[in-house]
Order: sequence, then structure tokens, then C-alpha cells
Amino acid sequence: MLKLVGSFIYERRMLYLLYLLIIGLSGFTFYLHTFSWEPFLDQALFTVFVLVLYSVIAFYRYVRKQKSLKLLVDNVVQAETPAIFPKADTQEEYYYQEMVRQLLAETNRGRIKAQQDKQEVYDDFGLWMHQIKTPVAALDLLIQSGETRPQEMKAELFKVNEYLQLMLNYLRQNLDNQDLMIQELSVDAVVKEVLRKYAFFFSQKNLQLELKQLEGTVLSDKKWLIFILEQVLFNAIKYTSDGKITIAFYGQQLTIQDSGIGIRSEDLPRVFEKGYTGYNGREQQRASGLGLYLSRKVADKIGSRLAIESKIGEGTTVSIFFPKKRPME
Repeated sequence: MLKLVGSFIYERRMLYLLYLLIIGLSGFTFYLHTFSWEPFLDQALFTVFVLVLYSVIAFYRYVRKQKSLKLLVDNVVQAETPAIFPKADTQEEYYYQEMVRQLLAETNRGRIKAQQDKQEVYDDFGLWMHQIKTPVAALDLLIQSGETRPQEMKAELFKVNEYLQLMLNYLRQNLDNQDLMIQELSVDAVVKEVLRKYAFFFSQKNLQLELKQLEGTVLSDKKWLIFILEQVLFNAIKYTSDGKITIAFYGQQLTIQDSGIGIRSEDLPRVFEKGYTGYNGREQQRASGLGLYLSRKVADKIGSRLAIESKIGEGTTVSIFFPKKRPME
């Protein structure tokens, strides 16, 4: 309490000093003019009474305000409800309160957004776990069978590695421009680098590969372009039991066309949404809904655009449209 009294007096020191100055000047005036001291004493007693009365009322309000402010300091950062400040005594105090309200609102929005992002990552991780369990279970069955089938085991291990890379890129999805290296890339070289990685699956599933016109260059980031091509090609192989996959490049547009099972027309508008697997993914239970979502997100970052066309039973065509100039220009 003594500390509060001291703070109260210190914050109003100019008022009390001004009162003492006025009383002192009044007394000095009475002294110079040799006035009777009785009026001066009456005035002094009356003003002291008013000053004490003011101080008691002001101190009571001061204590209440300090308690309210302390409660705000202890709880408002964690609270989701708007902060309720004591009534401002001055216009300056009102503006300070408004500034604090805005800062607290921004802090709470950031905290809520962080919680939502955290929950989103947990949910997506659950989707990914569901996807990676398929090749792991297949490996377990191969081991338990006691039969030596290295080709099949290699294929399942490859899938596990692909899903691990997918999650790694998902965690890195909030890349900034410093993570990009936009340069002129040979389409033929990049496509063939990706195809070498998936050559095993073409032979395993007996798929044909047709490479049409691939001459030319595009402006892109090599690492992230390879990521997009891997996701698209992996989907094409995954949903094509027999037939062929055709890759072509014309006029800043790279297309990957398969003769697989295709995508239902009602699923097409949503294939790039996060977590959306569509009928095929649910039916075959081998899709997490993250691959195409991340592909479009990365494509936007590097200034490209993804489009998809498909018909049930006829196959799917995914097109990558490249910019004619650097995205940052």
C-alpha cells in the first residue's frame, strides 16, 4: 500500500508542487501588503480540505485502475476475448489503450493462426502415415512369406523413399524466394533425369514410354521442377496398369499423358486441394492427397501453372505451363 501511495503522489507531484507554489505566493502577497492573516488561513484550510478530498477520491480510483491493469498484464495475452481496459482519464491515455488493443488483437490472431497451422500439420501427417503404411505392410508380408523377391522388395522400398521425400518437401513448403534459383533449364535433360529414377517401374509394370518433342529450355528452379515432375510421373505410373506414358514439350508447355484409369469429372476440380484423394484414391487406398497439392503450391512459387485433364478409362494429362520471363521480374 505504501508503494502505491508513493507512486500516486509521485505521478501527481506537479499538482502538489503547484498548490504549494500558489499558497506560498498568496502568503507572500499577504505579507507584502500587511493584510490580516485570518483570510489567508481560512483560504489555506479550505483549499487543503479540497485537495485532501480530491486526493482520497483520486487515490481510490488509482488503486482500482492499478488492479485492473495488473489483471490485464497477467491474463490478457493468453485470453481470446478482447481486452477490457479501465476508462481512460486523458485523450493521450485513450490513444495508448487503442494501440495496446491493436497489438493484443494481432498477437491473438498470430497465436490462433499458429495453433491452426500446428493442427493442420498433425492432420496432414496422419494422412501421410496412412499412405506410407501401404508399402511398409507390403514389405512386411514379403519378409514373412520367406520368399526371395528382390524386385518387389526394391519397388516397395522405393515407394517408402518417395513418401519420405514427399513429407520432407511438405515440411519445407513455406519456402521463400531465397530458396529459389530460377535459371534456364534444358527440358530434355531434366525430364530424362527424372525418368532414370523411375525406369525400374516402367520395366516392372511393362509400361511403354513415348518421348516426343523435348527440345527447348524453360525458366524454372531445377530442384522444385524435378519435385513436380516426380509427383506427376509417380501418379501416372501408379494409376496405369498397362499401356503407355507420353511426355512432350511444345510452346512453353510440358505434358505428361498416361493411359491409366483416369479421374472422374466431379473429382477433377478438386484434385489440387490438400487432403482430397477423389474416388480413385479412396477406392485403392493409396493416396494421401498431398502430392498434387504440393505440386501446385510449388508451381506457384516458381512462376509456373499446373492444369489437368482426364477421362475415366482413357487416362490423364497433366500440363505444366512455364513463364516466358523470370517470375521475379
